[in-house]
Amino acid sequence: MKEKKSWKIEWTINRVLWSVALVLVFAGNLKGEGFRNPPPGAFNLGRAGGRIAQIDDSSAVQQNPANLVDLTNVEAQLAPTVVYIRSSFEGTSGQSARTKDSWKLLPNFFVSVPLKENKVAIGLGVTVPYGLGVEWDQNSSAFQPSGVLRYQAAYFTRLQTININPAISVRLNDKLSIGAGLDVMWSDLVFKQFYSWAPFGGVTDGNAKLAGDGFGYGGNIGLTWQVTDHQRLAVTCRSPMNVHYNGHSDINNIPAAATSLGATPESDFRTKIRFPTIVAAGYGIELNDKIRLETDFEWIQFSRFNSLNMDLGNNTFLLGAAANKAENWKDTFTVGVGGDWKFADDWVLRAGYQFYQSPVPDSTFSPSNPDADQNVITVGLGYKHGHHSLEAAYGLDFYNTRNITTDQTAAFNGKYTFTVHLFSFAYHYSF
Repeated sequence: MKEKKSWKIEWTINRVLWSVALVLVFAGNLKGEGFRNPPPGAFNLGRAGGRIAQIDDSSAVQQNPANLVDLTNVEAQLAPTVVYIRSSFEGTSGQSARTKDSWKLLPNFFVSVPLKENKVAIGLGVTVPYGLGVEWDQNSSAFQPSGVLRYQAAYFTRLQTININPAISVRLNDKLSIGAGLDVMWSDLVFKQFYSWAPFGGVTDGNAKLAGDGFGYGGNIGLTWQVTDHQRLAVTCRSPMNVHYNGHSDINNIPAAATSLGATPESDFRTKIRFPTIVAAGYGIELNDKIRLETDFEWIQFSRFNSLNMDLGNNTFLLGAAANKAENWKDTFTVGVGGDWKFADDWVLRAGYQFYQSPVPDSTFSPSNPDADQNVITVGLGYKHGHHSLEAAYGLDFYNTRNITTDQTAAFNGKYTFTVHLFSFAYHYSF
């Protein structure tokens, strides 16, 4: 029996390495929308408001590693999320703009391995927890040569992340289990924006590109308490991470007057983003052997992102006040409820609701990261047969309209609307 189990674990590790490689290939092309991405995995999207206490698949490595000891078999899961999002802007002067490239891919992968049945387990998650991909139509009136956004906002912004999260879980006694993990996150940041050379006597606009990448390191911990046979309480915490981006910037059509002041076609690029601490708590109850319910609360320390300071080496002076841009994001919360119903053999129906508070104040709102409060209603369906499981989930995301009137950059004042749909799929193989 031990030899068979060892073979399964070895075979799984080989499959994991290939699957991680596949996820990384796809992640190179991801364009997640918003600073924080939707919950990874079909289980987590389908039960968006209840995914901390009762999570019982390998994506527990990301949501609550304490629950890994509940899984009795080796399990691998590929769980891509697809996001459709379109934003529009209508300025106070009547000029407008719409985003392009509305479909975004967020690949996720999870594996869990019990080492000592019901006592010790390990897991690995490869996720894209944060992402921003915004491309405004350059032909829209707001980005034309006389447009209010042309020289004030980036027409293309991309933030990519890939987080590798190994974790371990231990059952302390019949009531308590604990889990902890390491976060190693790579991130890439790109801006593209028009630049006016008119102050330097130039007649042709410049096109500037800033690109850099870096790593951040952190950890996470979870605790699950089996209060009664049918009730659970869970708390989790994910530590903050800082990513220092290093790369280069390019700008063209430099006039002689700017060159004489030190401007160069290529220069360095450096900046830093402070990613938030996340603390969550969940309470789950089993109403009977077929129906479960859970309610969750999260606190997200977005106030760590209080500024975005950019160093362009020789060309920093071209940024002016924009080199040190105040962000002043605020701490936020989410609250929701979710559950599932095993309505037939091998079939489960999931549903959830979650409210997300936006961290972006009106005073520092930016078209580079258009954001608003959200109310999300989700449904999911899962089917299991033998070693195989398939799941799909859908989320209808109701973004509030933002009417900005007091922005630190007057050009950003106006009305912003959003259309968002979320899709998640998962294939599990259990050994």
